Amino acid sequence: MSSKGIITVRTNTQTDKTAVAACLLAAMANPKRLQILCVLIENEMPVGALANRVGLSQSALSQHLSKLRAQNLVETRREAQTIYYSTHAEPVKKLLETLDDIYDRSGWRDTLAS
Repeated sequence: MSSKGIITVRTNTQTDKTAVAACLLAAMANPKRLQILCVLIENEMPVGALANRVGLSQSALSQHLSKLRAQNLVETRREAQTIYYSTHAEPVKKLLETLDDIYDRSGWRDTLAS
């Protein structure tokens, strides 16, 4: 109960939204996953090139991509034997833009993506 005597009841919708938000933030909380998303928000990239760009083995990258796929934060496209990854997820774009604003557009994302 609040100080004015009004009882606040959480609906399932509010609980569901907070659970979804928590999952999104957890997926993006790892520095390497954040770096992967910073790269993929700019370009679609094959796995090998992405591994080189973010400095991970393909095995380690695969584990991170699996977590991002589980939250629908990355998409895949197959061309012959090459798998390309990208992200067009609106929550990712909005969070990266918010981080840009928080860090005063100081190029933090460019540093992560390089």
